[in-house]
Amino acid sequence: MASAKRKNGVAPSKSGENGTNKRRRVDTTEKQKRQPLSERNAKLTTVASASSKLSTISAVTNEPPAFPRGGAGVLTPLEKKQIRAKADRDVLIEQKRTQATDLFDLQDRDQNVLSEDEENDILGDDNKIVRSKPKQSSKRRKVQEAELDLAPRIEGLNYKRIAPGSLILGRVAKVNPKDLAISLPNNLTGYVPMTAVSERLTAKIESLVAKDVEDDEENNGSADEEDVVELSQYFRPGQWVRVAVTSTVEEALSTSKAKKRIELSLDPVLTNRGLAWKDLVANCTLQASVISIEDHGVVVDIGLSDAEAKGFIPSQELHHGLEISQMKPGMVLLCLVKSLAAGGRIVKLSTQLQNFGKKTTSHTLGTAPSINSFLPGTLVEILLSNVTAAGLAGKVMDLLDVTSDLVQSGARSACSSLEKVYTPGTKIAGRLIYTFPVSDSKKLGFSVLDHVIQADTNIPNADMQKNVKHALHVSSVVNEAKVVRVEPGLGVYFTLGSESLDGFAHISRLSDSKVDALSADSGPFKIGTKHKARVLDHNAVDNLFILSLQATVIQQPFLRVEDVSVGEVVKGRVEKLIADEHGLKGLIIHLAEGVTGFVPRIHLSDIQLQNPEKKFREGTTVSARVLSTDVVRRHVRLTLKKSLVNSDLKPWTEYRQISDGAYSLGTLVKVLPNGAVVQFYGSVRGFLPVAEMSEAYIKDATQHFRIGQVLNVNCLHVDPEQSKMTVSCRDPSATPRQDLHAVSPGNVVKGTIFEKSEDDLLLRLPDTDMIARLDLDHISDGSLKKRQAALKKTRVGQQLSELLVLEVQVKRRLVRLSNRASLLKASKDGSLLHGFQDAREGKKVTGFVSNITPDAVFVSFAAGLTGFLSKSQIPTESLQLPDFGLTRLQTVTSTISSIDYKGPHPRFWLSLKAESGRNIKGNGTVDQTQALTDVVDGSTTSIEDFKVGTVTKARITSVKDTQVNVELAKNVLGRIDVSEIFDKWENIKDRKKPLRVFSPKQVLPVRILGAHDARNHRFLPISHRAGKKPLFELSAKPSYVNNSDPEVLTLDKVQVGSFWIAFVNNIAEKCLWVNISPNVRGRIRAIDVSDDLSLVADLEENFPVGSALKVQVISVDVEKNHLDLAAKASGAANQISLKELSRGMVLPGRVTKTSERQVLVQLSDNIVGAVNLIDLSDDYAKANPTVFQKNEIVRVCVVEVDIPNKKVLLSLRPSKVLSSSLPVEDPEISSPHQLHVNDVVRGFICNVADTGLFITLGHGVTAFVRVSNLSDSFIKEWKDEFQRDQLVRGKIISLDVETGQVQMSLKESVMKSDYVVPTTFDDLKVGQIVTGKVAKVEDFGVFIVIDNSANVRGLCHRSEIAEQRVDDARKLFSEGDLVKAKVLRLDPETRRISLGLKARHFTDEKEERLSNNEDKDMWDKTSQAENESPREDEDGDSSTDENEGAGLDDEMLDDDEDILNIQHNGDIDSSASENDDESESETTTKSGLVAGLQIGGFDWQGLSALPNTKTNSTPAADTEQAHPKHKKKKRKPTIQADLTGDLDTHGPQSTDDYERLLLSEPDSSLLWLQYMAFHLELGEVDTARRLAQRALKSISPLGGQSEFEKLNIWIALLNLENAYGDDDSVETTFKSACQVNDPQEIHERLASIYIQSGKHDKSDQLFQVMLKRFGSADPKVWLNYATFLFDTLSEPDRGRALLSRALQTLPPTTHVDITAKFAALEFRCSKGLAERGRTIFEGLLDSFPKRVDLWNVLLDLEMSYGGDEQKGQVRRLFERIFDGATAAKKARIKNKQAKFFFKRWLDFEEKEGDERSVEGVKKRAEIWVRSQGQRV
Repeated sequence: MASAKRKNGVAPSKSGENGTNKRRRVDTTEKQKRQPLSERNAKLTTVASASSKLSTISAVTNEPPAFPRGGAGVLTPLEKKQIRAKADRDVLIEQKRTQATDLFDLQDRDQNVLSEDEENDILGDDNKIVRSKPKQSSKRRKVQEAELDLAPRIEGLNYKRIAPGSLILGRVAKVNPKDLAISLPNNLTGYVPMTAVSERLTAKIESLVAKDVEDDEENNGSADEEDVVELSQYFRPGQWVRVAVTSTVEEALSTSKAKKRIELSLDPVLTNRGLAWKDLVANCTLQASVISIEDHGVVVDIGLSDAEAKGFIPSQELHHGLEISQMKPGMVLLCLVKSLAAGGRIVKLSTQLQNFGKKTTSHTLGTAPSINSFLPGTLVEILLSNVTAAGLAGKVMDLLDVTSDLVQSGARSACSSLEKVYTPGTKIAGRLIYTFPVSDSKKLGFSVLDHVIQADTNIPNADMQKNVKHALHVSSVVNEAKVVRVEPGLGVYFTLGSESLDGFAHISRLSDSKVDALSADSGPFKIGTKHKARVLDHNAVDNLFILSLQATVIQQPFLRVEDVSVGEVVKGRVEKLIADEHGLKGLIIHLAEGVTGFVPRIHLSDIQLQNPEKKFREGTTVSARVLSTDVVRRHVRLTLKKSLVNSDLKPWTEYRQISDGAYSLGTLVKVLPNGAVVQFYGSVRGFLPVAEMSEAYIKDATQHFRIGQVLNVNCLHVDPEQSKMTVSCRDPSATPRQDLHAVSPGNVVKGTIFEKSEDDLLLRLPDTDMIARLDLDHISDGSLKKRQAALKKTRVGQQLSELLVLEVQVKRRLVRLSNRASLLKASKDGSLLHGFQDAREGKKVTGFVSNITPDAVFVSFAAGLTGFLSKSQIPTESLQLPDFGLTRLQTVTSTISSIDYKGPHPRFWLSLKAESGRNIKGNGTVDQTQALTDVVDGSTTSIEDFKVGTVTKARITSVKDTQVNVELAKNVLGRIDVSEIFDKWENIKDRKKPLRVFSPKQVLPVRILGAHDARNHRFLPISHRAGKKPLFELSAKPSYVNNSDPEVLTLDKVQVGSFWIAFVNNIAEKCLWVNISPNVRGRIRAIDVSDDLSLVADLEENFPVGSALKVQVISVDVEKNHLDLAAKASGAANQISLKELSRGMVLPGRVTKTSERQVLVQLSDNIVGAVNLIDLSDDYAKANPTVFQKNEIVRVCVVEVDIPNKKVLLSLRPSKVLSSSLPVEDPEISSPHQLHVNDVVRGFICNVADTGLFITLGHGVTAFVRVSNLSDSFIKEWKDEFQRDQLVRGKIISLDVETGQVQMSLKESVMKSDYVVPTTFDDLKVGQIVTGKVAKVEDFGVFIVIDNSANVRGLCHRSEIAEQRVDDARKLFSEGDLVKAKVLRLDPETRRISLGLKARHFTDEKEERLSNNEDKDMWDKTSQAENESPREDEDGDSSTDENEGAGLDDEMLDDDEDILNIQHNGDIDSSASENDDESESETTTKSGLVAGLQIGGFDWQGLSALPNTKTNSTPAADTEQAHPKHKKKKRKPTIQADLTGDLDTHGPQSTDDYERLLLSEPDSSLLWLQYMAFHLELGEVDTARRLAQRALKSISPLGGQSEFEKLNIWIALLNLENAYGDDDSVETTFKSACQVNDPQEIHERLASIYIQSGKHDKSDQLFQVMLKRFGSADPKVWLNYATFLFDTLSEPDRGRALLSRALQTLPPTTHVDITAKFAALEFRCSKGLAERGRTIFEGLLDSFPKRVDLWNVLLDLEMSYGGDEQKGQVRRLFERIFDGATAAKKARIKNKQAKFFFKRWLDFEEKEGDERSVEGVKKRAEIWVRSQGQRV
């Protein structure tokens, strides 16, 4: 309370202390720090004035300021002394400075700074004031001792330091319906209620609330858009704002600890508190709220006490992306002051903070009228006074203290980065971000983070998505989060995959268990360690991801509602049952911590539950599927219906994902008589018409369906833009029977009544499956009573005849009938319209009145046609009568006055007037009798002559891809569709461009089909349409033009199976749209376009618009106007049914979906097959489903057809779909009979169980791999190494063909060619020597598992362990010991095995092996030395035979003791001898075992635990018992060597085996390298390193090959460090190797290692080092480097440049050879230039003509270069040798040399030439010999 009491009294000193009762503690380390110059520059008056100011607390502070009791002073005596000491020190420093006139002038600071000596004179070593006098007064010394460091304390913002009145810079994190979530510094979050934004917005909300109350009272009116306040229209995420803290409270939650909540306000009155008009200056910041929007800007309120002070933001100063049209009154913006009006109270503002936030600009606030101008959000100039690892401290204007903590200073990524970046005394730019209102002195926090200084308004997550391959989002899991900084007691900072992404985990979030302490140098969270973490949140101000390393959080399926995906199947627990007066209303399901879902009553089950509360109890675990999510309201709707949860159909979550014909499950949420509303997932809904509910007729849907019922529906039509969809329950593949087309409007039929109701009759028509309905309106003519009486007379089963078909609804399978005699008569005489084709202008038609309105009458006919009878066309005498003298259903005869063909359906008008006819213009038509000009056909005079069926002539005006445009006369146009030109397929010359044969101005004979409607690209067989310029549809087909009465092709005339010529009209993604006539349009699916699937890959290229195709009709649906065609010779794929499919059939298909484990291929409209991983490729390594694209056309082979389950398995193997002769890497396996034991096969993991892996090898063939057979090495978390669909390779180790059980092994050792089948019980024989491992030890014996066996175990009783008695075997062996045993007994009945470990069991075999050894080994030498050594005892002449015949009796204990000495001491000592004279023989033995004798306590005989019954014998005692001892000594070396390790048939298998081998061959580098490799296979890299060091010490330096053996070890060690170590370890090993070996050799070996491991950069660097060290003496270094540059780096230019350097460095004697070798590189290297090499050789031969070896080398290079041209080059070289100027005249080769070259020449010609060339060489040789003879 002391700090609180001091707030209202005299202001505390500048010491920065927070309490009066706290005494400062003097830290000796802080005393030694010198005060920053900026602080020492402050004057005493400034300190006094600053200390007298009172900290300002906001008016909204809940805590009253405290004051000291009794009115006493607030300063303690000690604090007063501190102030006086500070003042005295400042005065002394000022006296030494040069005069400084301006407190803020820092430009000449070098002149005002004291030298270091002067400063030390004043301050002394301890930073205390030192007078010039040698002695100081005791009073002054006391003051100096009490002096403390007055630098501001660096502290960050946290919940405890936030108080009401705090001003903080924040960013809008989320816009909620009723409040704003604001990200604050240091991972804090506050909330701004919508009533705390601005005064105008609050006033608007209050007015809307009052208006709502009035509307509720009046119960009228609807909500207007302006009556709703949406905060999303006022704010956007990422926006910078300044907030004022109004309260800090803790909300008590029932489920967890109290939650801390920070309430904020954006009101400018609070956020600009403390500012006055006089404090405003350019570059300071203001928070403003919009008052009004003007033409050129926005007027804003800045919240100053001066009511006249306003702000204005010009339009051009608005932030980018913020338009003036988006501004609303009440909107709050953080602005920058641009300028102040000279005369008024207007300040010009700008919202473009980012333009002024760059460090390179000068838009920082350096000086201001007062410190009140510095508010959070302002970019200021800061003079640094203190830089530490924890943050920065400085001053603004040398008055205001500012600090930057660990997060805001950027020090979170490295501990020492701040000291390197910032220096005390320098100026930097920083943005103020928060205040400390409860601090004794005014202090602010600032940030130097780039995004804060630049005030970037982009959301950080969106920015990071551009820079990071996989952008992080909340709830994402980071597999490798690297620790970069540790804050003990606080938490850990991480980098997340990229250096630009930082994260922080609080200490409470590091583990599920409590973390007591953190250390940067040790422990699980030391710097550099990597951890798995999950993102909990992101702070936009700190640009920091908040992480959790808790396993429970990482494994949690959801952290928030946003993580829940619609349509996902989730697991949950019933948390609560919600009930109301009607019963159970729903369930609350707990999905994860903080995430719950609600299950409504209709979704509890597929059936209606009578007592659902009995089935669902709290705590029950359930599986549910997510129906929808509402992120704003935090709602998740679930369903527990099994039909939905277990469905494999893809859920419909968005309209744009749905395509026509797709299937899914939906729930009925509303049922109406005419249909139902089906709810899917999310907001997707569809309407199910009653006609689409069933194949049968349904009159009322409410009688057959209920709410909550689940239906399997298919999409008929979807409109994503309008969010509308129509669905159907009917099977789309079911086509109406052909006999339905026989029933058409106007037909007269008969039927039998099978159902009767009050208003209609249902009848069955003969020879059809359709239902006919006879309404009450049409049961007879006459009044209603007469019709009702006729209905009563009918009965079920009665047959009615002479019934008129009014309408046929094929889709609903319904026929509407009429029994009215008047309509039947009109149909017979032709006056009743049966379709639009019967309509003609002026024709009298008969129909019935369907509706009467005040302005018109609607008359209906058959086929659903309705005519419009306007009031103007009704006789005058009838206009005054009620309903114009007409009644509903009355039969009326009228005249068609006009017809309009615009739109999808033509319309026609009727008239009851007698004079009505074609001359009527009421509908806008023109006179058709006008004369024509420029008529192509001279016989035509007027447009009246152009009637349907008229044959005339047309002139081509232009030729398009799909039509020919023509004119019949001037301004009379027409078109000829491409489908109306060719009669036969053979007439089409160019199939891609059929119309290319036509040209403009060409005249064609044509027949008029009708008028073309450009809107729907259709025509009707009517000659004229309403309009001034009709467009005629024409036909130029010879068959149609020459026929007197041709028929127009319509869809109902197209028969399934018929062939047509079609022309491409449009190209879609999955199909081609083609026309077979102008009115008949069909679809060809991509897989049905061609038999050649290569053409289907590019439809636009191979089948352009207008191209011709010969097609066959597959299906016709007249009702839906659907026509499916196929252009394949073999027919369409959609004709194929499941029954027609057979194994091995190759078909084309379209890829519809791909996943990680299969590809779905559509074969037809109703058949979809799956291609599994094993069927994707003949090489499983290339089996990748993702390479297939959706809608890609592929060729597949049918593998399996399951008709009952409607499943088809397909294959994409090239060997099946292309050719069976293609190579197959992984054969298809369909039965276990195809497998054999020891077969190596590959397969895909189909399941990872606790007991092992299940591998899919083929269809129906699955292999099991036990955990023990997964790997040779131990894998702790083996499940992490294997996953489903992973490709593995293994060997069949067990096979049961009858049961189909297959076992595999994935061990590499098993898959080797020398793999031996595990030994079984039946394989063992008595007397067999085996090796094994101790599995269990009991006091009575040892249980041993035999190596390489199927877990075969045997027992070695304690009586068979050693020759001596063994009481307890547990003292000799432990589990895991490797032993060698002999099979003593086998019991087949009990399958028990008795083993023996006694040494005598192996004696015979030892002797046999030793006798067969041709070379004398160390044991023979030892025995010979013992026999030849002099004896001191009397029995020294004992024969060797007697010794060899000695048995192993009780005296054997002495030998065992000696063995123990060897094993424990590590070498053989002379004290182990029986006498001194035998030391020579012992030394001989010792020299052979000097290295590698440290066996580690291994006791092969099992006697190490036996008690020592005898002490070591002295030499005297040994002499007395020399005779018996000699027998033991001759056998002792044999026991020491322990050659039983050599008996292992599989070589050394353990460390003990290797150690025993090293006893005999300690100088063998090969054995040491094998030992190292053994440990590397086990992953023991450190052990391998230690072995290498041990080998270097153990190899005897006296051997002839010791240097070579050690070099091998050094090379192996370099290889090891290169593969498993780092650069430092490689460098250390390399330097050590160079010290004890030839440095050049080591350099060359390391360079070779680098090249082999692909580290070419390091090789290059090493070669350059070798050039400097060894290049002056050895040409090989230059040549090796050049070869490396030529072959490995492919940089021949660098290699060639080495030659000039080598010639300058090497001795002249080597120049010719090195030049020749460089020239040879040009020939031998792929990047070399042979011509360049020849040029170099030419220069050498010209300079050194007597060097015949150069000719020989050049010949070798030319011969090896190859090519026909090179043969001539070689011949020319031979010729130059003998008679060229260079050779003959200068060289004068000798006869012996000439013989050599002639022989090479002859061999070359015999190999590459012919007989003629061979004879030519012989002839030249003769000439040479003669010429030499003449000279001789």
